[in-house]
Amino acid sequence: MNIFQNQYLIQNLTSLLVAGLISFTVAFLLTPWIGRLARAIGAVDLPQSLRSKTERSLNTRIGNKVAIPRLGGVAMFVAIIVGLLITGNLAFLPKGVVLGALIILILGILDDTFELDGKVQLLGQALAAGVVIFTGTSITEINLLGHTLSFNLFSATIDVLGYVYNFIFPADIITLLWILGLMNVINWVGGVDGLTGSISTIAAATMLLFVVAAGNIPLAIIIAIHIGAIQGVFPFNYNPAKIYYGVGDYLNGYLLAIFAILSGTRWTATIILLGMPIIDGLLVVYMRIKANPKLIKKPWEILQIGDTSHLHHRLIAVGYSRKTVLMIEVAIMLVLCSIAIYFSNIRDDVSTFAIGLIAIFVIFAVINFLKSKNEKKQHEIEARNQKIKDDEDNVVQGEVVTVYQDS
Repeated sequence: MNIFQNQYLIQNLTSLLVAGLISFTVAFLLTPWIGRLARAIGAVDLPQSLRSKTERSLNTRIGNKVAIPRLGGVAMFVAIIVGLLITGNLAFLPKGVVLGALIILILGILDDTFELDGKVQLLGQALAAGVVIFTGTSITEINLLGHTLSFNLFSATIDVLGYVYNFIFPADIITLLWILGLMNVINWVGGVDGLTGSISTIAAATMLLFVVAAGNIPLAIIIAIHIGAIQGVFPFNYNPAKIYYGVGDYLNGYLLAIFAILSGTRWTATIILLGMPIIDGLLVVYMRIKANPKLIKKPWEILQIGDTSHLHHRLIAVGYSRKTVLMIEVAIMLVLCSIAIYFSNIRDDVSTFAIGLIAIFVIFAVINFLKSKNEKKQHEIEARNQKIKDDEDNVVQGEVVTVYQDS
C-alpha cells in the first residue's frame, strides 16, 4: 500500500499540519529570547581562541569564530509541551516519557552551561531512560527481517518504595541501550550548523508516515509537534548559526528512540532510516576504543574524547565546506529514508534491510576513499613544498659560502 495515499494521512493531514504549525510558531518566537537567556547565564559555545588550552577536543572542534548561545533545545521543549496541551495529546504520552524528557532538559541545560563530565552526562541519560522503563515502556518484541523477536525471556515483580515495577529481561536492558545509544549518536551527528535539526526532521517525518499508515493518529500528531518545534529553531541554527540546539540534540535522539518504541512496527525500516547516524556512531565508538583501549573498562569516558572520526569531519577532510557537508548528509538521509519507505511497501523486510545496508556501506566507503585520496594529495603537496623550501635553503647557504670564500 502506498503510504502517501493512505486514507489516514489524507483524513488527518490538516490536523497534522496545524499541530506542527503551533509548535513551530512557539519555538520560532521563543528562540531569540532563549538566546538572550543563554548569554546571560553563560550557556554559550566559545570560539577556539577563548577555550582552555588543555581541553581534549580543542584541536578537533569545527569551531565558531564568535561565542554562540546554546539552549535552543529549551525553546523546542516549551514548544512541544505547548503543542501537546493545545492539541490535547499530552495524555497519550506515558508519564515516564514526559518525566524522562524533563530530566533530559535539566541535564542538557546544566551541560550547556557548565560542560558536565562524561560520567555525569551518561548517568543523567541513564536516569531518564530508566524512568521510561520503570513506568512500563519497554521493547518487549520487535519485527525484524520478517521475524518477530521476543525480548521477554523472564520477568519479575519488584516493589520499589511502594511502587510495583515489572522487570522484563532482556527487554529493559535493550530499551536502555536503545535510548542511550540514539541520544548520543544524534548528538554526535550535529557537527556543523543546521545538521542535527535536518537529520532529526527527516527521520521524524519518515516515522510519522509509518505511524499514520498504521492508523496511530495521536502518536502521529505528537511527532508532527516535535517536527514543528525542531523547525522553529532551525532558521536560527542554519549556517551561520545564531544559536545551537544544545540540549535539543539529546532531546531529539531521546524522542526518536521513544517514537520507535511507541510505534511498535517496522523496526527494519526504522533501523534503515536511522542507518547513517547509527553507523557513524558505531564507527566513532570503534575508533575511540581502538585508540584508547582503556575505554573498554571505562566506557563513560567515550563522551569526553574529541576526535575527527565523525562523518562530518571526514567530509570536511575531503575538502567540502560546512554548507556542502550539510547538503551531503541531508541527501544521504533522504536516500535512506526513501529506501525505507519505498522498499518496505513492495519488498519483504530482508530485502529492505539488505538494500539499505548496502547503500549505507557504499556511501561510507566512497567518503573514506575520497578522504584518503585527499589526504594523499595533501601529503604530496606538503612534500613538494618542503622540497622547494629545502632547495631554497640550500641555495641561500651556497650563496653564503661563496660570499665567505670571496671575502
